[in-house]
Amino acid sequence: MISFSQDKAPELPRFSVRANIGIPKIASSKQYKNSFSGVITGDANVNYKLFSNFFAGLGYSYTYFKCQKYFRDPLRDNINTTLQMQNGYLKLGYDHFFSDNGFATFAINMGGGQGKYTSVRYKNDSLIGKTPTQFSNVFIEPLIGLYFVVDPNFAIGAHISYNYSFTKFDPLYPQFQQWGPDGYTKLSNKWNMSMVTLGFGFYYGIARNK
Repeated sequence: MISFSQDKAPELPRFSVRANIGIPKIASSKQYKNSFSGVITGDANVNYKLFSNFFAGLGYSYTYFKCQKYFRDPLRDNINTTLQMQNGYLKLGYDHFFSDNGFATFAINMGGGQGKYTSVRYKNDSLIGKTPTQFSNVFIEPLIGLYFVVDPNFAIGAHISYNYSFTKFDPLYPQFQQWGPDGYTKLSNKWNMSMVTLGFGFYYGIARNK
């Protein structure tokens, strides 16, 4: 694909807006996987073409996780703790046309923000406020997308990404060490938080090249 002649490839507008939505799947420690499952993740970014089809931009992302079914079981503890992550990031990427109406995007997002546990349930009131319910998050996220032009300035497509956080999951924050199933506290928790996302998105060119 990289060997495709860029001299004959269509040119994308100088400014663009890109957005994606998908379902994240946790890809790190067993303890983290057994604590939460991904519901939705979405992001939007504004970009400027630097030269050729290389671009840079700024974006915002939001990810929502719900606790695993075991915790939500009303016949047991009926816990509904969630994890919400909000991040800002710098995007660097390259668009490569493989046909007159299709292009691939190779990009990397780098940024940080905050994760927050909500609806945390405590064994007793004396534990409230003893441990944080929020944490800082710094991440790096490579991604690949395939897009097809459906209008001169508009394209839709799909992408896959791998988000690697430099933060390790701590079950003390959502208090899951108090409620987990048998053997929960012994599950491996060596790796940092990470997730793989498959999703759909769009590209919109704000201004045409002259």
